Parts: sequence; C-alpha cells; structure tokens
Amino acid sequence: MDAIKDFLDANHLVMDVVVVTLVVAALHRNYLHKAFTIGAGCVALSKVCEPTTLQYAAFALVAYFVPPLLSPIYKKQPETGAVFVTGADSGMGEATVLHLCKTSGYERVYAGCFSPASEKKLRAQLDAAQGKKLKAISLNVCDDASVAKAAQDVEKDLRESGTGLIAVVQCAGMGYNGPGEFIPIDIYKKQMDVNFFGYVRVAQALMPLVRQGCKVTKRRGRMVFTGTGGGVLTPVPPLLTAYMASKFAVEAFVRSFRVEMQLTEKPIDACIISPGFVKPTMLVENGLKLNEVMWADCQKRLGTSQARDEYGPLLDRFIEYSLNEKGTHVSEVAKRIRLALAAGRPLHGYKVGPDSRATPVAGLLPVPVADAVMKFSVFGRQGAF
Repeated sequence: MDAIKDFLDANHLVMDVVVVTLVVAALHRNYLHKAFTIGAGCVALSKVCEPTTLQYAAFALVAYFVPPLLSPIYKKQPETGAVFVTGADSGMGEATVLHLCKTSGYERVYAGCFSPASEKKLRAQLDAAQGKKLKAISLNVCDDASVAKAAQDVEKDLRESGTGLIAVVQCAGMGYNGPGEFIPIDIYKKQMDVNFFGYVRVAQALMPLVRQGCKVTKRRGRMVFTGTGGGVLTPVPPLLTAYMASKFAVEAFVRSFRVEMQLTEKPIDACIISPGFVKPTMLVENGLKLNEVMWADCQKRLGTSQARDEYGPLLDRFIEYSLNEKGTHVSEVAKRIRLALAAGRPLHGYKVGPDSRATPVAGLLPVPVADAVMKFSVFGRQGAF
C-alpha cells in the first residue's frame, strides 16, 4: 500500500490528467468529440511529464475505447413492433426494408413504395418467412391524400396484427443539380417538397401511430430521417444549391424536433442518418434524367442556352467525379439505421462511410480553406477567390 501511495503522490498530476480525460471521453459517444478530448488530454499530459510515443498511443487508444458512462442508464430497446420505411423502391430504403425483414426481430416492416412494381421486386429477394414481415404501402410523399391514405392503411393493419408502430425511417429522396442563378423556382419547390416537406408530411401523419405504438410495445419510438455527408458542417459543392438546401432543412428540423420530444417527455427519439457517397442508388441515374429536365427548363426560362453553355462543363465534371467515387454500399446505411432503432438513446446523427466521417473535420476549417479543398478535389482547380 505504501508503494502505491508513494507512486500516486509522485505522479498525481499525471493521474489527474489521465482520469479527467478518460471520464470526459466516456461522456461522448461522438467519435469527433472523443478525438478532440483525447487531443486535449495528450497536450495536457505533455505539460506534466514526458511520455514516449508508445505511451501517447496507449493513452489515446484507452481513451477512445473507454465504454460510454451513460450506456448502462439507457437500456437497449427490444426489436419488437413495426417499422415504416419510405423510399423503399430502391437504394437506401430498399436496403433497409430487406435488412430489417431478413435479420431483425421486428414483426412488421412497412415498405412505403412510389411504384406498384416495387413490392414484387422486394418479395423476390425474401424467402417465405421473411416475406411475412413485409407489407408494401403505396406512398407519394408529395401528396397529402396519398400520405393520409398510407397512414390509414398502416393503422388498419396494426389493428389486425395487434402490434404497434415504433419507428418511421425516411429514405425517400431525389436530387436536382444545376446553377443557382438559373434554376427555375419550380425546381427548388419540387426538391424541397420531396426531401423536406415530404419528410415533415409523413412524420406528422404517422406520429399518432408511433405514440400509440410506444404504449403497445412498451419501448421507445424512433423518427429517423436521412441527411447527407457530415451534416451542417459539410462543405457544399457548387451546383447542389437545391439538394443541399433541402438536406440542411432536414437537419434543422431534426435538431428542433428532437428537443421538442425531450421537453414534452415523449418516449420518442429523433435522429438523422447522414451517408456520404453510397451505391447502388438511383440518385445518379435519376439525376442524369433530371439534369436534362433542368437544362430544358433553364432554356425555356432564359430563352437561350446560356445556363448550359456556362455551367455544363462544371456539371459534367461533377457527374464524372460522382461516378468514379467508389462509395459505401447501401447495406451499411441499413445496418446503421437498425443500430439507431435499437439504441437506448440514439445519437443525434450517424455518419455512414469514410467520406461522411471526414467532412465534418473539413467543415471546421475556415470557409475559404474548406472551399479551396473542395474545389481542388472535385474540379481539379481553384477558380477565383
């Protein structure tokens, strides 16, 4: 005991730094926040002793992997009840429906499909047992009547099955590209209607069922939205004014909506899934078709081909960059969504893919620096400042 006391007396400052760093790191579940904490701890450690590189590395690893202190408080939620997924026709929505049907314990997975043919495609990828969980629901997120009808269909099926809706996962989306000075307002309205108003429309229609589902299943509910990249810290590429505006609007909605649930003590958590480049999806393929529509609308508005003449080469370069990006498979998005559904308390946001994890770091740089990095990496040149 005397030896331990002598060691602590001689190294109390070092121990103070180590303990404080570990405790603060354990309070964070966000990897970026942990990284900042560890960095500050290493700087403080260098002031009170002279660690070797190996000691620095050991200290950083222990601090990074220390279990979250709040985890035992927030009990993992059981995979019970029903989950509603929008955008199930393709990409992230389709992958999420298939993943939940194949691997999770949820009793019912509602696939919100825009196309009637999507149900057949989904069932072809499921065996008989997995297919029993699936129920396709016709859904156009831009149409009030369609969303209301979908809510009625879900409510009826819930009554018949005796279970409750515990989560809504919103993967529906589309992306317009084009120059901000020329894109017609109608395109901006369409973009916002799908990617933002559509999310709000579905959330409001299904919230009463989620509130009831929490009572039926005795677990917390989830409202999961799809963002993009690294969230609001993402450096915004040119020609994506419409798309990024819609995604930043979703981010703001989730931040506010999440706290509303907390202040009113509802057992429902809101979170956002932010993928980087993910493949395969229909965003690029549909985007190429939408580009032609956008150029035609610009020409109709201007009466000339000025928009395409000035910005066409830049958009072609951006498309080439997007096609060449390897991307993260959509199944990784589905896995992250399942994690958010079962978490005791989900994080505000979940990043998917290395590019999504890197963009918040770039977003912390001064704006001119972040823009310069983005312009060089995507377009291979800086342009004027």
